[in-house]
Amino acid sequence: MDFALTEEQQAAADLAGTILSDLCTPERLREVEASPDRFHREAWEQLARADLLGLCLPEDVGGGGCGFLDACLLLQQVGRTVAPIPLHATLACAAMPIARFGSAAQASRWLPGVVTGDTILTAAMHEPAARPDAPALRATAAGEGWVLQGAKTAVPAAHLAAAVLVPASTEDGKTKVFLVGAGAEGLTIERQDTFNHEPQFHMDFDGVGVTAADELGEGATDGAVALAAIIDWAVVGLCAMASGVCDAAMRMTAEYATNRHQFDRPIGSFQAVGHRMADCYVDNEAVRLTMLQAATKLGSGQPASREVAVAKYWAAYGGRRVGHAALHVHGGISIDLDYPIHRYFLWAKQIENTF
Repeated sequence: MDFALTEEQQAAADLAGTILSDLCTPERLREVEASPDRFHREAWEQLARADLLGLCLPEDVGGGGCGFLDACLLLQQVGRTVAPIPLHATLACAAMPIARFGSAAQASRWLPGVVTGDTILTAAMHEPAARPDAPALRATAAGEGWVLQGAKTAVPAAHLAAAVLVPASTEDGKTKVFLVGAGAEGLTIERQDTFNHEPQFHMDFDGVGVTAADELGEGATDGAVALAAIIDWAVVGLCAMASGVCDAAMRMTAEYATNRHQFDRPIGSFQAVGHRMADCYVDNEAVRLTMLQAATKLGSGQPASREVAVAKYWAAYGGRRVGHAALHVHGGISIDLDYPIHRYFLWAKQIENTF
């Protein structure tokens, strides 16, 4: 499989990387992390102005018409800069599923705002005691609509989102996916503390009413098929962010090992450190290449369950090894929160344990 990027893909990735690198300096990140929303609004707006938020959405809603691989290249830059923006939740988990499985009315309602940066979306994929592909949240028929009862957990950016994709199971065992607007009656959210301090929320659905028009595809979409695709996109999107996290952490650590001296020598010249950095390189390449393989197959509509699983394995375990090595090689300075390497470790661990 050829992983070479087109000129257009490389240009879009480079543009996103330049915008995020310029705006996500360690000083600016500390300011954003101290704010209640932990949302880098300026970075989000700049990506919108550069037509990058809508790059992978259909042209008829104002997007660029590009594919899933292009979305992963953007998410890779988010990981590389540990940018506190909900691009993964909005794009991979919600906007692209709406574009693929939603009705024309749903696409025209939600997607133009994503393109312009005015709308943030998310998906409630996790539950306290159920797998993402077998939701326990119950959808009970009520007239021409449904009533949702249950709970979701670890929902990213729920405090910013205009709507949430909510998978649910019906009484006859079928799966449906609904678009629930923020502030729906019976919906409450409670902020949770996460490993990397990303804003995530527990959501309680206490008799939340939805109509047939709120069902993804308005009843014309097989909910189980849509949910399986959403999970694959969400997982590989995480792998893309892991690839950026690992690459930046490895390069930052290699630079430190080159400039940090002990016994009048760079610590990178010591065999133990050199071996550790070589292992980081191998893990980093494995994370990147398996992500590209899975993203390419998903983007072309090919079956990719095995490739998705392999990519997530490397993102989890390879990412963990790179994160730990980055801290160990940096030594005592890694626990100084004014120094940036800790963010990469926290993000790697968060991605490891998600999905």
